[in-house]
Amino acid sequence: MKYILAILLILLSTYSDIFLFRIGIIPLPPSSFLIPLFLALAGLKYSVIDYMDIIKTHSFKMLGLILFLSIVYAAITKASFTVIIEKISLNAITLLLYLYAVQFFRTESKKLVIFVLVISLFILGGSVLYDFSIGLPKYSKALAGSVRKGGFGENPNQAASGIKFLALAALVYISDTKTLKYFVIIFMLLTVFLTFSRSGLLSVIMILGFGSLNNWHYNFKTTASVLFSRSMKLLILFAVLWISLLALSNVIRDNFPQFTRGEAGKRLDLLTGQSKSNDLQKEAISGGRGDLLISYFEDFMVNPLGYGTGYSSDKKANNGKLNTHNYYLYLGVNLGFIALVIYLIYVVYNVKFAYNHDQFYYFIFALLFLLEGFFTHSIFYERPIIICLAFFDSLVYRKNTTVTNTKSLKLISTK
Repeated sequence: MKYILAILLILLSTYSDIFLFRIGIIPLPPSSFLIPLFLALAGLKYSVIDYMDIIKTHSFKMLGLILFLSIVYAAITKASFTVIIEKISLNAITLLLYLYAVQFFRTESKKLVIFVLVISLFILGGSVLYDFSIGLPKYSKALAGSVRKGGFGENPNQAASGIKFLALAALVYISDTKTLKYFVIIFMLLTVFLTFSRSGLLSVIMILGFGSLNNWHYNFKTTASVLFSRSMKLLILFAVLWISLLALSNVIRDNFPQFTRGEAGKRLDLLTGQSKSNDLQKEAISGGRGDLLISYFEDFMVNPLGYGTGYSSDKKANNGKLNTHNYYLYLGVNLGFIALVIYLIYVVYNVKFAYNHDQFYYFIFALLFLLEGFFTHSIFYERPIIICLAFFDSLVYRKNTTVTNTKSLKLISTK
């Protein structure tokens, strides 16, 4: 049973289930088959007593609150009934996926956990490499005309997000093995770069920066003198990476001219510092995220109590706008300022929680998670993020296998 659950977790965390459905290998969509299958098998494997204590975790409480508010705010929204049901269902699936994933990671063997994380990373990242070099089947005109590559994630930003979180999770257990550690880091950097995701590359820089400053230790090991010496090494590292980035961009331009045109060309120029000043201004304030930020912020200021479940997802309800592309605005606009304040407390608490329990990789994850909310409105709907959240929580919320009641949940600090 545990191996079936491991395979299902790999499929869910890499979007392989969606890809297999697209090409007809799996006859039913994931929401109707593989996701219910994982939840059912996990429910059969673990008794209610085994996982009931997970409801005490701070993340479960947060996810439960979002589900509760989405049900309550369904009463006042102008969104369609289909959108309302979709959002409530997604929140419920997220809660259950987190619940069972935490139980899996905290009870199964370390080798099996490493297998799930590493294989997931290489499948998702490998799909981006394959998509870049050969090309995956296209399922829509938008994908067929897209130059940026997303692999099984389809959306390049979504793929980059999954890769960076899976890589960070994998590094928790393999950072002591230098060869494998550097291979994972290079693989992460290469595959995220091929998505041309700005948020992805910023996150990779954060992982490299914080990891190097702490010498990739599991616990906090940084002192003032060590911090200074490692900062110098880090500056050299980033200089080398920047030179490599410039060299790689020239190789791409010379060998793949399609990457010099359209959105991909703009992203490549932006990443290498070759964008014109007027292009940078347009990128910052107009034509997409900037306009959405201003428009939805104005909506929030007009009605800070929220417009109801699914408001920002239904164009008929929000005057034809795209979604917020920002989770903080997503909560504020849909579920009101109370939900936003609670979530802000949650993401800040994650940082403090990691520090209090001496979990340095959890600390990096908490910072990335906080940052991710500025770039996507679907942070709790992206399966790699939820699965990695469950993994990092499992490092702290350990199961005492000698106790079989609900008091068996223990907060630990691994030294």
